[in-house]
Amino acid sequence: MSAFLAAAILLAQPAPAAAGEGTCALRMMAVNGGVSYSHELEIAPSGRASYRGPSGKRGRGPLRDIGFNALLNEPGEGGFRLDYQVEVAGEKGIRPPFQVQGKALLRPGRQLLAASAGGWKYYLKLEDEGACGGIPDGKRPGTLDARLKCGRLSYSASFSYLANEQYTVTLYEEPREDVVRSLTIGLLPGAPAFDGTFPLQYVIRLKEGGKLLTDGSGGLLLSPDGSRARTSPGKDCSFSARVSGVKSWP
Repeated sequence: MSAFLAAAILLAQPAPAAAGEGTCALRMMAVNGGVSYSHELEIAPSGRASYRGPSGKRGRGPLRDIGFNALLNEPGEGGFRLDYQVEVAGEKGIRPPFQVQGKALLRPGRQLLAASAGGWKYYLKLEDEGACGGIPDGKRPGTLDARLKCGRLSYSASFSYLANEQYTVTLYEEPREDVVRSLTIGLLPGAPAFDGTFPLQYVIRLKEGGKLLTDGSGGLLLSPDGSRARTSPGKDCSFSARVSGVKSWP
């Protein structure tokens, strides 16, 4: 397994910063079907914040706790870069169905679909106020899309991505009683070459019960034209990835 997947984003967990002119309001929301789980916290540029506890639920679905760690960097071209980790708790304390970590470029006042996988969508938004107000528009980051198919099983994952940053998602499912299926996809997009192509490192691990369905790693060369690059990470499995280009905010 590649080192980039094993290395977690190490975020300290102090109490959230007090609201005021020196802080920003950061909202996260995880959506699955018709139910959403959300929380808002205060964070200062160059500061860290974390939360673990009940979420604000909307829609018909089970109550779930959420865990959220964030590191907000100083503003740069196009907005604020945010390191994030999120976990949506499972029902009755069982394994969390959705865990994701990565780095997103946030433009205050605009909601970003940061990641999606396994029917879950994860949104981030910085309010355009306080220390995060008045940042001019910049370019919007592209989207990195990956797909895995192993026999009858098929999964997709996508991230709003930045070059040379790590993205990881882990899903847990219970297809049958007392059977747990887990999937981890780790992606590390490299910097583009002069022709716009760039390398993508990947790690995939899919397990059902005591059976390891695939456990592979490797690399693909992605093209800026959106075409899909493909490989086989194991027997009866196929993996592909594509990227959509960087655009201006609408």
